[in-house]
Amino acid sequence: MLQEESDLSLIIAQIVQKLKGSNLYAQLERQAWASLQRPEIKLESLKEDIKEFFKISGWEKKLQNAVYSELSV
Repeated sequence: MLQEESDLSLIIAQIVQKLKGSNLYAQLERQAWASLQRPEIKLESLKEDIKEFFKISGWEKKLQNAVYSELSV
């Protein structure tokens, strides 16, 4: 089981590294910075605000598709 967890961690790290170098990541980063400037974003609810932002903006599906695409390679 420990080996499986280690393998999974390695796969996740590789996917994150690939996505960080992608155009998708750059787009997400720009939109996230712009969204953080909005007055309705509060530090105490930041995690929930980010989750809601991902759902409303369509980024949740974009990220799911990007990860699935990397897993399918």
